[in-house]
Amino acid sequence: MYTECCFRQRGLWVVCNVTLVLSAVHVIAQTPERPVISQAEVTGNDIYVRCGASLNHYPVCKLNAGDLVTIVGEMGNWYEILPPEGVFSYISGDYVDTADNRTGVVNGNNVHVRSGSLLPDFDKLKYVVQRQLSKGAEVTILGREADGFLRIRSPAGVTVWVNRAYVELVPDALAAVESEGGDTNPPDAGKTDAVAADTVASAADQPGDDKAEGGADAAEDSSLAEFPPTGKRQELEEIDAAARQVLAKPVVERDFGPLIERYRVITRQEKDEFARRYAQARIDQLTNMGVLTATIRKMRRLDDEVSSKRRGFLAGRAKILETSPPTPSGIDAQGELRVSALYPPGTLPRRYRLVDANIDQERTIAYVQIPPDSTIEVDAFLGRYVGVRASTKRLQAGGVNPVPIYVAGELIALQPPAATAEPTRQE
Repeated sequence: MYTECCFRQRGLWVVCNVTLVLSAVHVIAQTPERPVISQAEVTGNDIYVRCGASLNHYPVCKLNAGDLVTIVGEMGNWYEILPPEGVFSYISGDYVDTADNRTGVVNGNNVHVRSGSLLPDFDKLKYVVQRQLSKGAEVTILGREADGFLRIRSPAGVTVWVNRAYVELVPDALAAVESEGGDTNPPDAGKTDAVAADTVASAADQPGDDKAEGGADAAEDSSLAEFPPTGKRQELEEIDAAARQVLAKPVVERDFGPLIERYRVITRQEKDEFARRYAQARIDQLTNMGVLTATIRKMRRLDDEVSSKRRGFLAGRAKILETSPPTPSGIDAQGELRVSALYPPGTLPRRYRLVDANIDQERTIAYVQIPPDSTIEVDAFLGRYVGVRASTKRLQAGGVNPVPIYVAGELIALQPPAATAEPTRQE
């Protein structure tokens, strides 16, 4: 869903575009900019920032307590954030023309930009596609890799992810949005009076040499000072003051209905045209903010429901008696069978991840390779706990931590082991 909203922070009204992603699928960014929802502070040390919203995505950097991140979205237990300082992306050098190895121009369409990593154990990985660039797009080159890929500054629209358990929202952090391109609402003589008036209000609220030492309070009191006097000035200032009180509350506690009705009364009069337009602009802003607030409430409610069901599921598993049938003999490895991002369906060799059943780790313990002439119906086993009878076994070459590869002779569905306690994930 795409909508427009505004935020009021420390005497400043700012109109911005907000894209709400209500999907469990990570979609490649196609838009050039992502609007800021909030800011958050990291609460621990060595916290991974990942290229996707799961522990299966490789980390791109680490953050420490006190570091600030800018949130542009959320999905389940993850916040989508703008790339921290130093984080970069990869692009194939074949699709970039450059004269000085500092800046370049993309020479093809739908060229993939991939996630790079600052961490030594993951700096060779580049299989996660962050977005696509079209012919003519400019990139800033940071370096050239031996395999022909270029390190580039992450383009606008690229985001990364951090587990929300390790960050804390900064109070009143729903702040003004300032993208790299500049002010989201630059003055424009062609805009309507209502939007132009709002731009003037924003400028009037900026602290400057002529402000009193009071700072924010002085700015708030002068929010209408730059506008021509009107008969409705006092009433508008009173409603604006009430709006600031509502916006000081946590997002999910804000109720804009009464404020909208008060502004609407002013729009119904015809004697003061400026006041009518000003009030209508505020109604539009608060209406869009109400849509955003309702959506955040829904997302958090769904997240709480999922967490509750998960706790109930784990509690039920913990009570299961040890009555599971014995594991068949001849099993070489066992775990949950999943699709591998390194070997997606349709590629050769046909390999799948075998994941540790202890869900607080979700680590890959082996790869299961299906021979070309095998009659195993793999789709029937995906997502299930299986045992592998292997015809051969070897170690994957070239990795920092070699992972065994089992060439499957047979897959057997097994009963997963019962959990003994609710897991805790370590990032």
